[in-house]
Amino acid sequence: MTQQTLIQNPQKAQLKRTFRKDLKAEVELRLFTQRPSPIAVPGRECRYCVRTQQMLEELTALSPKVHLNIIDIYAQPELASDERITRVPAIAFGERRKAKLRFFGIPMGYQLAVVVENIRTISRGVCPLRMDTRKKLRGINQPVHVQVFVTPTSADCQPVARLAHALALENQNITTDVVEIEEFPALAQQYGVRSVPMTVVNEFTQIAGLVSEADFVEKIVQCGVRQDSQSAPLQA
Repeated sequence: MTQQTLIQNPQKAQLKRTFRKDLKAEVELRLFTQRPSPIAVPGRECRYCVRTQQMLEELTALSPKVHLNIIDIYAQPELASDERITRVPAIAFGERRKAKLRFFGIPMGYQLAVVVENIRTISRGVCPLRMDTRKKLRGINQPVHVQVFVTPTSADCQPVARLAHALALENQNITTDVVEIEEFPALAQQYGVRSVPMTVVNEFTQIAGLVSEADFVEKIVQCGVRQDSQSAPLQA
């Protein structure tokens, strides 16, 4: 039986052209997943792991500069621990142990563009943020954890997810997780997410909906600037 493709041929052709034109350096995507098992183990179900792997295999096949590394979190728990991955499927971008951009879930619908934009940005090494945003981000001197809750069918989620990931590329103190709520409903419930996009910063600060880059960054900076200049330096 022929496996149904997840990225349709017209979109594949467009992505091939985009990658051929825009990509400079090579990019690695790391998919944290679990291998299919004939035995159901309670607490280890992963409804979308197989489909996520298929989607990334289709995507990375479109350019010789994009590589996919598949990591089974149960067979290689040390690699998952290195990058603090505790749920699957998860996609990590950038250098191992330094990855600050993660996507939890399958990047279907509008969210595929988030993954594509990350690949383009990392490969080109060109920041998509405004200059005044980049200046403000330089003031962040303590860890900031940004979680953006999304669905594949919401057009408003895409620009928020792309912006949040761009912030993590610009400042190493920022870690951004984009979370697909239909796959992780317990996490969405934990933070009281009732509509998307919803951004949670350092567990307590919330940014509801689609907001301007300036307003979004202002909230991030408020959470990431330590006012006491005499504080001990951050540990690596």
